Amino acid sequence: MSTGETQSVNDIRTAIRELSARAELARKEGRDADAAELEQRVDGYRTELGARP
Repeated sequence: MSTGETQSVNDIRTAIRELSARAELARKEGRDADAAELEQRVDGYRTELGARP
């Protein structure tokens, strides 16, 4: 996640939910590379969320 702007905790949680749902759909459709990319983005958001106070 390198947008360069600060996002709220709620925005990050929403992004995690949306991207996780998209990754699940991609996996069901057999698009494993897309699912893996989405999961990497989710991991980045989770890392940022974990670094929040």
